Amino acid sequence: MVQFLKSWSAAVILAAALIAAAVPATLRSMLPTSTPQFVFRETAASSLDPVYSSDFLPSTGATSVHCATAAELANGDLMAAWYGGSDEAAHDVQIFTSTLDHKTRQWSTPAVLESRASVERSLHLHVKSIGNPVLIADSHGVSLFYAAILFGGWSGATICMKSSPDGVHWSLSHRVYTSPFLNIGMNVRGRPWRYSDGSIALPIYHELPRKWPAIARIDSSGRVIDEARISSSQALIQPWIVPTGPHTVVAFMRWSSSMAGCVTVTRSDDAGVHWSAIARTRLVHRDSAVCGTRLGDGSLLAVYNNSIWDRRDLSMARSADGGVHWSKPHPLERDSTPGNLVRREYSYPYVLQTRDGLYHLLYTWQRTRIRHVVFNDSWVLQDEKLGNPSS
Repeated sequence: MVQFLKSWSAAVILAAALIAAAVPATLRSMLPTSTPQFVFRETAASSLDPVYSSDFLPSTGATSVHCATAAELANGDLMAAWYGGSDEAAHDVQIFTSTLDHKTRQWSTPAVLESRASVERSLHLHVKSIGNPVLIADSHGVSLFYAAILFGGWSGATICMKSSPDGVHWSLSHRVYTSPFLNIGMNVRGRPWRYSDGSIALPIYHELPRKWPAIARIDSSGRVIDEARISSSQALIQPWIVPTGPHTVVAFMRWSSSMAGCVTVTRSDDAGVHWSAIARTRLVHRDSAVCGTRLGDGSLLAVYNNSIWDRRDLSMARSADGGVHWSKPHPLERDSTPGNLVRREYSYPYVLQTRDGLYHLLYTWQRTRIRHVVFNDSWVLQDEKLGNPSS
């Protein structure tokens, strides 16, 4: 009888926890929401001369680094963030930041923004590891979203957020409630975008027990206003959205499967509330992050691992018709060096355009450094492959 009561009590507690965790998501579905629109500005023009340069973000001394993000601050500086430690999802992983001074063009010494221990103190929960930072900034400050792994691997993660008015003084982290299942199994990777009412379009994806991508509409405090699932396919995660107007947006998805696949795209005409059927492209790809941006002439640029085997080839491709037809790929990295003594991986690209018209692309370089590439529209359009998107 005592054992029965213990089992019954445990079941009641679990059920109560599930119901409590589901309340925010349930209430969201009952509340009316307005149709959002993106803060959209036409792509700025830079020099007519081609611009292309590359460097590395400063070293943190970490054995392994991965998953960079960036945002332009109100003063014109570029803040970057990434994670590093002994390995991905290890206990010693920290999130680092460094800022590129727009006047001196020098990166600051990396600083630790978040660690497993500091997240545990903020959340009052056991945290196994952290990672996948994404930044968004505007005239009011900068916000960081990231994943905190509570147990297991990435499927045991929850989304967290912290904010700063100046990129120096930060709030404590708190959880963003995006899932009714104990708010776990949720992750971030893609670039967030601002809506005209001040809310944020945050690309998210679910990994427990099934995989699916979505867009969460979040207010400045981190409260989820609404959530729109992009697809129910189990093979698609890590959505990356590219607004092409106040209401129109294209999304690229990572093909998350052991089988060879391709970069996929979908479109929305109501700022991410409803999405078209998933369309396949000719860009071969398997299980790695994809990013993209809109160029000054309205064409799309995608950055992806152009391989069905590994992450040794990181390439760009351009489309002049919204993602239907694509140019031949332009390789940024193509490493055919034999051997496995070095982790020859070039992955997780993250691109954005700053107000001066330049594009900044960051990506993981051999899991030891973060590479930073700067280019402009003229460089893309004058490239033999990218300049001919119908080839």
